[in-house]
Amino acid sequence: MKKLRFIFIAITGLLFFSIFLSSTVRNIYLSTDGGVKRFGPLVEPIKILAELPSLMKQIFKPAEFLVENVEDKDGFTYFGSDNIELYPKILISHKGEEFSQKFDLFELSTGKLLKRWEPDNKSLFDQAYNQMNPRKQEKGSDLYFMHPFFSQDSSLILNSQLTSLLVKIDKNGKTVWLKNDRNYHHTLEEDHEGYIYATTQPFISGKYDMLPEDYDAYKTILLDDEITKINPKNGEIINSKSVIEILLENGYEDLLLSKGQFISDPIHLNDIQPALTNSEYWNKGDLLISCRNLSTIFLYRPSTSKIIWIKHGPWYNQHDVDFLDNNKVVVYGNDVIREESRIDPKLTSQNLFFSSKRKNNEVYIYDFEKDTITTPYSRLLKNENVRTITSGRCDILPNGDIFIEETNNGKIIIGDSIHKKIKFVKRLDDNHISSLFWSRIIN
Repeated sequence: MKKLRFIFIAITGLLFFSIFLSSTVRNIYLSTDGGVKRFGPLVEPIKILAELPSLMKQIFKPAEFLVENVEDKDGFTYFGSDNIELYPKILISHKGEEFSQKFDLFELSTGKLLKRWEPDNKSLFDQAYNQMNPRKQEKGSDLYFMHPFFSQDSSLILNSQLTSLLVKIDKNGKTVWLKNDRNYHHTLEEDHEGYIYATTQPFISGKYDMLPEDYDAYKTILLDDEITKINPKNGEIINSKSVIEILLENGYEDLLLSKGQFISDPIHLNDIQPALTNSEYWNKGDLLISCRNLSTIFLYRPSTSKIIWIKHGPWYNQHDVDFLDNNKVVVYGNDVIREESRIDPKLTSQNLFFSSKRKNNEVYIYDFEKDTITTPYSRLLKNENVRTITSGRCDILPNGDIFIEETNNGKIIIGDSIHKKIKFVKRLDDNHISSLFWSRIIN
């Protein structure tokens, strides 16, 4: 009986402590001074205590690059040879262990490995670590290089997505230049003059009159995405422009505040695609911009700082936008829903979900001439159950086939509008394959 009483008291005590801790943390996050006035030096210990279960989970959970998969064969699997002889090359990035990442250049039509780069993650992280970065990772953290940019001299430009690092390595993996002055994330793309456009965030955000008067309260919290033009020869920044600023200057404050709601990651810029040719609908040098958290894409003209076309949906939380022919753009719609009704929102797979209406990713093609949207690859995506919650890439190949990277699930699918012709995974062991890190088609 005493034992049961002790168990009851312990469980009741734990329940009340959990309720107390939850309400205390809530008060800390909701207070204008971060709880300092009320809780003083106890603020940080309370936060640490509240986050302890999450920290313990991180310690024991598998590495993020591990994807459970027991069925797919390692490397390239070919399901049909029709019209694949003219397929281009592909640059694929994968990880097999912490502090190790490989970049492999393959011939798509044969699966032949042409070249491999293996940069020293740990050394590059140490070189790039910047104490001034308010969102810096802990020292000794692993790196995830994203969307490697390939040059004809076999050098690569890499960003590390979650920290302040942009680096160029030569064909032998040696560092040519390295930058750590801001956060470099998501994509790297080349314009018609050979400059590189990068998606970036300064350490200190801009000041905006639609946000709280207390600028100091949000200047290191707001993720103020910028479009940044870089000289690939030396890493010099030519210019940089805030996407929030662009939208405000062009009269789109209502898009930013459409529900009278604002989050710390309002834009989530994830692709900048420079126009390489002139057309009736854009000029050479215009930029096609993807803002994931607005489910919006737009055409931006840097020479005038004007938005010349903008479209919200029907895609949700899209990644990857591309020009197609002289009158179309392609959008990779993740088509997931975001739930962000938290006090301290963090974008993780736990608050992103597919609906019963949209059960997989979709590729949308907008035709400027006809003002129509089509989804010609729906059957392929449905047949292959393509469901990457975040990230994801696609390219329409010259023969009309499509390349798709299902990033979270570690797969590459290439096929026509209905059937796959090639699948690629990087197997690590009997139970796991590697996640992928934004492969690039090399024409």
